[in-house]
Amino acid sequence: MILVSLIIPVYNAEKYLRRCLDSVVKQDFPDMEVLLLNDGSRDESLKICREYEEKDLRVHVIDKENTGVSDTRNVGMRLAKGKYLQFMDSDDWLAQDAVEAMVQAAEGEDCDFLIADFYRVNGDHYVEKRHIRRKRVMDRQTFAMEMAKRPADFYYGVMWNKLYRRSIIEKYGLSCDTSMNWCEDFLFNLSYIRYADRFLALQKPVYYYMKRKGSLVFTEAVSVDAVRVRLELLEKYKAFYQSMGLYEEHKLKINSYIVAIAQDGGVGRMNPRRQKLNPGDVIPEEEKSLYQHVEHTFAPVYDCQSELLILGTFPSVKSREQNFYYGHPQNRFWKVLARLTGEELPGTIEEKKALLLKHHIAVWDVVLSCDIIGSSDSSIKNVVPADILRILRDSRIARIFVNGDKAYRLYRKYCEKETGREAVKLPSTSPANAVFTLERLTEVWGELIYQKASAADTEHR
Repeated sequence: MILVSLIIPVYNAEKYLRRCLDSVVKQDFPDMEVLLLNDGSRDESLKICREYEEKDLRVHVIDKENTGVSDTRNVGMRLAKGKYLQFMDSDDWLAQDAVEAMVQAAEGEDCDFLIADFYRVNGDHYVEKRHIRRKRVMDRQTFAMEMAKRPADFYYGVMWNKLYRRSIIEKYGLSCDTSMNWCEDFLFNLSYIRYADRFLALQKPVYYYMKRKGSLVFTEAVSVDAVRVRLELLEKYKAFYQSMGLYEEHKLKINSYIVAIAQDGGVGRMNPRRQKLNPGDVIPEEEKSLYQHVEHTFAPVYDCQSELLILGTFPSVKSREQNFYYGHPQNRFWKVLARLTGEELPGTIEEKKALLLKHHIAVWDVVLSCDIIGSSDSSIKNVVPADILRILRDSRIARIFVNGDKAYRLYRKYCEKETGREAVKLPSTSPANAVFTLERLTEVWGELIYQKASAADTEHR
């Protein structure tokens, strides 16, 4: 059963699209479909969408002529099969477990409309955006009274921090107004709220919203036409509260909509702590042309008898060319293992696999995909971590080691909480680690891996 349909309009979004879609396919929620609607893009957006369609069965690409974001969302709503509808913009990204958290909350309380906290990203910093602190289900009147406190707040106006019940949209024929190119999502929400009965606020940030100069929202928010649109919306906003008999009591706040700045940084309740955005999500404009988005293309090496796991960062260019680990001729990984295990230096991929499995050693990398410049570990950004638990579940891994400082820091950041295992940092076998000779590397690796190992490990020395 499809519980949620995630609808993503895409238009000339190649610069940010991979970050968006990486966050989507990383969602560990099977009962969802992802509708990527390419709205006549003239860049590489459609090609990128097709790539993700091939690698994740939940992703479906719809290529259409350019008709604008409102009509594109309407197409997505007509095609959707999920019990709930969720929306996303192609230059933003989801927090970890966002879909699961929203759907579980909606299902747990059988609500028609779920609204969640989110992060507002400005450059390389972000702040948490929130408003409703009620944790119980609200009826329409209670929700409307909360909304009246912040009449122009993005928290209420946008579509991407919410879940909608598809049956309500279909029953009442709701759609986005294609005649509007600003605040059309707020108008849709006003229409939807009229027919919903059970409302719930999720006090968990689920979305990273990136405000960019030159974006439609940024330019329209300061245009003369925006004033006309606000006047029209004010009338609809007023009618909404009049229909529930709440207008007279709240008319001062409601009428303040016309003077409020309808942007997420100007109003609403913000976490006062301004936080630094994960540097892995920020690529300086002047460096974008140097980066390449790369996927890990070869599988981990392990079996059910594997007892220790060695993790690298991400395959180098040479390794990617050879389609196997530590393919650079000057990397000393295989020389160190051959010395430690008393085996001949392996030459072929099959010989390398045989050495690892014979001595119950598993090998993989911390990073599943990323943006990177060549083989430079220090340039790695937009990390999607590997599923280390996959190996731990299917083997006898007792200890985890990481090859070098960068791998160690990435493991601590992205994997340690999930695995619940601390890792031991080994000095890097990379030729860049010139301070360590082959003899010194072998000595230190041997001490860290074997002298502190269990009796079972020692047998394989």
